Amino acid sequence: MGNTLIILLSYILNFILIILIISLIIRIRNVERKLINFSPTEAYSILENMHEMVLESQRLADSLEAAIKSKEAVLEDLSDLVDEKILRYEKISGEKYTYKQPEKKEPVKNIIPEVKKEAAANIQEIKEQEQVKQPETKKDLKSKILELSNSGKASIDIARELGISITEVQLALRLTPKG
Repeated sequence: MGNTLIILLSYILNFILIILIISLIIRIRNVERKLINFSPTEAYSILENMHEMVLESQRLADSLEAAIKSKEAVLEDLSDLVDEKILRYEKISGEKYTYKQPEKKEPVKNIIPEVKKEAAANIQEIKEQEQVKQPETKKDLKSKILELSNSGKASIDIARELGISITEVQLALRLTPKG
């Protein structure tokens, strides 16, 4: 009765962990959709979301590791019970029972440091891309806006090309003296 309760609890724990993993995957998909069209100002909120996801994945990995350890303990207990039953059987029947121990598998490699390194590299790459997209000075940005506007481009196209909001483009055009 006790063993079935432990097994039942381990299944429930697995179910909860699977739900957490699915919710993380859904969050990742939402972030991917947002990454398709984003401005440089939105990059910082995306970076914060990614940081929160890394922290949450760390917590999830820790809970998975604890669950694995508890399951290993349950399996060891079950193995001990099987050994005791085999000994009782041998005493009662007088026959020798040979039990082949299963091969021990290598423990799951801790991938948390690798995930952290990869996330840090991705964040650094996004920051570098942001720095490349942003013009050096406000005057340089204003002159680029004017140049593109004089070439006949629409405000939305200018905003996309420069990686800024449409409001910034319109404000720069309004504040430029007509000459």
